[in-house]
Amino acid sequence: MALSRHLRFYARASALWGGMGLAMLLLGFAAAGFFIAAFYIWLAAHLAPVQAALVTGAALLALALALGLIGGAVLRAARARERARLAEFSLTLGTVLRLAAYLVRRDPKKAMIFALIAGALAEFFTGET
Repeated sequence: MALSRHLRFYARASALWGGMGLAMLLLGFAAAGFFIAAFYIWLAAHLAPVQAALVTGAALLALALALGLIGGAVLRAARARERARLAEFSLTLGTVLRLAAYLVRRDPKKAMIFALIAGALAEFFTGET
């Protein structure tokens, strides 16, 4: 399958997943709103309305704080993994560039032949089937 077909497929699939994710997010927000309203109504039946509002606000604030702490920890871990991945990629790229420079300085004709072979292999693997 051609590279453009792969890209088109992944673009469509990504758009579909994005749309489904957005719909789920909006429905989740609506459900959370109903749960909060139900919690407030239940508290208001047992406490004064002002106290029910204070308890509801405190519970939401505690939930937001917990989510912020968990989210921060997850983002720090992801950032550390990304730094390690970038360092590994930089090392690999540097090695490939040093090898290519050595090959070109040593024998430019062989470097051109290797480039032609690499291009032919890339076309073979990414071309139409």
